[in-house]
Amino acid sequence: MKTQHRYLILILFTVLIPSGLWLLTFPNTTIKHDAFPFFVYTSQWCSVIGFSLFAMSFILTTRLKGIETYFGGLDKLYQKHITVGTWAFFMILAHPLLLLLRWIPDDIEKTFWYLLPLHRKLEINAGSWALWLLIVLLLFTLVIKLPYNSWKITHKFMGLSFILMLVHVFGVQHFYEHNRYLALYFIVLGTLAVLSFLYKSIFYKWLSHTYTFEVLAIEKLSDTVMDITLFDTGFNFKFVPGQFCFFQFKHPHLSMESHPFTICGSPKKNEIHILVKALGDYTSQLYDTLTPHTVALAEGPYGCFDYKLGTSKQIWIAGGVGIAPFVSWCHDLERHPWPELEVDLYYCVHQSSETFHGEAFETLAARMPHFHVHIHCSNTSGHIQSSAIAGPHNKTLFICSPKNLRTALLKGFDALNVPKANIIYEDFDFI
Repeated sequence: MKTQHRYLILILFTVLIPSGLWLLTFPNTTIKHDAFPFFVYTSQWCSVIGFSLFAMSFILTTRLKGIETYFGGLDKLYQKHITVGTWAFFMILAHPLLLLLRWIPDDIEKTFWYLLPLHRKLEINAGSWALWLLIVLLLFTLVIKLPYNSWKITHKFMGLSFILMLVHVFGVQHFYEHNRYLALYFIVLGTLAVLSFLYKSIFYKWLSHTYTFEVLAIEKLSDTVMDITLFDTGFNFKFVPGQFCFFQFKHPHLSMESHPFTICGSPKKNEIHILVKALGDYTSQLYDTLTPHTVALAEGPYGCFDYKLGTSKQIWIAGGVGIAPFVSWCHDLERHPWPELEVDLYYCVHQSSETFHGEAFETLAARMPHFHVHIHCSNTSGHIQSSAIAGPHNKTLFICSPKNLRTALLKGFDALNVPKANIIYEDFDFI
């Protein structure tokens, strides 16, 4: 299913259906003050859509396989979550702002107090608290840059904001009697949202499936990159080449944070490799302190980055440790040949010494006459340009690279009129 169709169904459930149910009872309102009807009813509509989008944002974070597959991978799913959450905030914010316009310009002071939780009715105060809590949490997301693990803790308070919003919505006088069908829709969607929040924030660590590995070997490939060999102690780990897991390492000098790393695969049974680059505090500490025999927990696998989804003519573009899924594909093609497959791999690095797992590509090239590797070093040739990629218009392009490189390539391919449907990429920047 095309991406735009997935969006249309999401819009149907979060915008069109609640809008239609709200219109069934239009123009009922509990507003008793003199006000322009446009502001009153637009405010109501914004609250309906804001609630629906906010509820949907919780459902999208569950990492359930069916939802992930539907949206084309966990990275795409989280992008939808961010988009839905952003629109939810603006619609929720518009609800009180439109209502306070009834006092402008006659009573400016009242417009200020109206936004604060100083009302006589509990349900109105609950709505105010929900809004202000939402604003504070978004400040921690957009303005105050916290360490990832600390940010995750603050983000759990989104559930409290939603529960306060439920009190506000269902506490409004005669809401259920006047808006029965909309209320039933809210009950179903609100229940799913609360269950999703409880599942993800409290029960997830017990209900999600994790696999246990042991660190067999660590190879420092450069001053910042290491290759970790992991042994599947349960002998039951299965994955699709190109997928990733969230890994935790039980080491006395490491926190139990979970971070996503792509599985490189391995020519040996019950072993996998992952490439880790020291980019932040955790990965730098992991690079410095991880030792063999450490127990690793893997949650997943996730991702829909699969060369089998492409045509028989493909272009693979890797940047740095973004080579990992392509290494996994090479191992898979050795075991399961695709004779008709033609591949041009563009491996983009700063300098030639930063190329890793070259033996996997050499082995595959010896077996596949139409598999070609192009090493592009930015220290001698500058950053690769989309125009340097041969014949992208009638091939499937797979990109796994740092965001800056991927963004530049996508912009270049767009200028070359390469169909967007031909381009598949993995985006780890959702973390």
